[in-house]
Amino acid sequence: MARKPVEATHLRLRIYPIQLAKLESAAQKNGRTLTGEITHRLDESFKRDNLAEALERFSNQVTAKVIAALKRGEK
Repeated sequence: MARKPVEATHLRLRIYPIQLAKLESAAQKNGRTLTGEITHRLDESFKRDNLAEALERFSNQVTAKVIAALKRGEK
């Protein structure tokens, strides 16, 4: 069964030559098209953002619990 093509928006952008060269090199190394490499890297950056936000929430929760425990211990 043939897969239905994914609809994607065309995007024009300016990019510095050194960045383009790095992307092209990475795309070749990873067996991806230039578009595939760019979208993969964007997806990974969003995953890192989500992970960083989750870690910050967890850290804040742990900090609050430690502070509460210390305050209970002071009494």
